[in-house]
Formats: sequence, structure tokens, C-alpha cells
Amino acid sequence: MHVLLVSEWGPCRHGGVASQVSLLENWLKQRSYQVSVLCNHGCCKGSGHVEASSLLPLDHYFAIPSPSFIEETVRRLKPDVIHVHHVFTPLSLATGAICKRLEVPCIFTNHSLPPVGSPDKWAPLSYVSLYRWILKPTIATAVSNAAADFLKRFLGWRNVKVIPNAVDCEKYRPGDRKRENIVLYVGRLVWRKGVHVLVEASSILSETSRDTKIIIAGDGYMKPYLQAIAPNDERVLFLGEVDEQRKIKLYQESKVFVLPSLGGESFGVVLIESFASGTPVVASRVGGIPEIVDHYVNGLLTRPGDARDLAKAIKLLLDDEELWSRLSYNARKKAEEKYSIRNIGRMYEETYIETLEKNKVQN
Repeated sequence: MHVLLVSEWGPCRHGGVASQVSLLENWLKQRSYQVSVLCNHGCCKGSGHVEASSLLPLDHYFAIPSPSFIEETVRRLKPDVIHVHHVFTPLSLATGAICKRLEVPCIFTNHSLPPVGSPDKWAPLSYVSLYRWILKPTIATAVSNAAADFLKRFLGWRNVKVIPNAVDCEKYRPGDRKRENIVLYVGRLVWRKGVHVLVEASSILSETSRDTKIIIAGDGYMKPYLQAIAPNDERVLFLGEVDEQRKIKLYQESKVFVLPSLGGESFGVVLIESFASGTPVVASRVGGIPEIVDHYVNGLLTRPGDARDLAKAIKLLLDDEELWSRLSYNARKKAEEKYSIRNIGRMYEETYIETLEKNKVQN
């Protein structure tokens, strides 16, 4: 079977969607599938990835792909199945239209929630959105129940299969060194990620935990502001973007991983990377996060935007060694049993076969 993976963000770019495309591409190739990748940003050099041609020289979301180029690519590659990652991008929209016109079986996977506000408030806007009227996938999937529910409400899709994100449990695993009192954040430095709440919590933690260090790995428009409000000492360290090997070591060395998101979080791949590393999580109770983090089982859930609640949860894990050990064991166990690429890859493999069969019936 020849699978064409389509994503705005290719395997050589930082981010959750890019990591999933990379994992799935490698796993499918190991299973002897023929795999092609069409992407807008982050295509890997020398890999045979196809970089989408844009109508205008604009970057990121505003890069409007050339429909004729996509159609030529699909005709040339002749994939049996097209798997589009992330529903709401221009590349996804254009690919969906080509799938429909050429009658190629197509899977769409939703990785997102609205960046702000309740999904219910966004639903009326869908009626003036091209996505609702153009996208007609053979099968729709989503990475969480929250992401699936948003598709149902926003696009009116009735049947959405939930297939979680995956992690490579061989690559991400606990280390051998004794962990320090390090609290880690990995991700973009943007408002909805709530990193400013973590910086506020660091000041509260410093009152009782002087040896605790906060490490923030990532970049974004809020970095200057976060550096300005951070304590003027070495307790909060900004690393900028880090490569995967450095990220793996950070997970292994840290006592706690924090995801203080304020909203728009459909899953959070960093959560399961942390789980696989045996690092308990403190995260906000928003979006799809409570589907992944089980309170007092493999992590702790806190109120979004509440720096004191966040500091209290972090301190509890730093101080209670017995609780930390139990949550660490359970985190690794859940990563292996539920989120390993072996399990998730097989779920997609079954979905590809289902897509082919369904397409035969429809046509």
C-alpha cells in the first residue's frame, strides 16, 4: 500500500503535528509500506519529501498552496490512501478538494481545538467556512475526544474515530541518573500555553523551595515578556528551541513536567513524551488534557491560570517522594500501554484498510 502523508508541518520541524508525521512515516516504512510526504514547512532535505508550491510567497498559515501542483503531485505519486494531518490549514483544504475530484480515499486527522473560547461559540462560524462545504473525508479521526467533538460541532461530521497521538517509547525512556529538583516546560512561548503562569508560580515556589530550578525550552513572541517578569536569578532558565536529543535528556533529568495551558489544547504530545520518560506531569484541566493526565495517577491537574494552584501541585510532587515514584511508574506504564507508536501505528493501519474498503463501496 502506498500512503501519502500530507501536513502543513513536515517531519523536520518542531511541534506536535510534525512529530506525529515523522513517527508514522518511519513506522509505516518499517512495516514495508510505501510512504510519501507532502508538506509546506519542515520537509527533510534528501528524504524525497515533496514541498508544496505556494501561490504567494507568504509563510506558515498564509502560504496558499497551488491546487494544480497538489493535483499533479497526487497524479504522479498515485497513492492508495491520502492521510491529511491537521484539518484547518490551506494545504488541508486544497488536498481535500483534490481527493474529492480524483476520488482518492482520504483520511483527515484533527489535531486542534479553537485557540481561545469555548468550541460551542465557534460552531456558527463554520457555516461561512469553506472547510465545512469542501472537506468530505472518507474517514475522519481526531487525537482526543475533545478534538473529535469539535469536528462534530464545527463541521457537522457525525462519525469521528479517536486515535491518540503516539510516542516512541524506545527513544523516550527514563534515564539512569538521579533527578534534580528541575521543573520543565517544553513548547512554544505563546499566550495560550500559559508559560507566564509558570513564571509567576516560580516566584511562589522560591519562598519555600530555594533549590528548585525552572527550565523553559522553546521560543515564541512572549519570550521577551517572560524574561522580563522572571526572577532576576538563575532559578528560571530559558534555553530557546532544543533538538530532540537535548529534549530527551531534559525529560530524564527533570522531576516534574508542566503544561500550564489556558486553552486550545487538544492533546499535548509533550505530555506523553514526559510519560514515556517516567516524568510525572502537572497540567491544566483544559481541552483534551484530562483525557491523558489522570489526576493523582500519573500526574496532577490544576486550575488554568491559577499560579498558586500550579505552585502547590509542583511543590507536592517535589516534596513527596512516595507520590512522585508512584506517578512516575504509572506515567511510563500508560505511555507503553496506550500511546506507543506500535499501538497507534496499528490503529492507523486498520483505518487505512477500512478507508480503502469504504471507498470501494462509495464509488
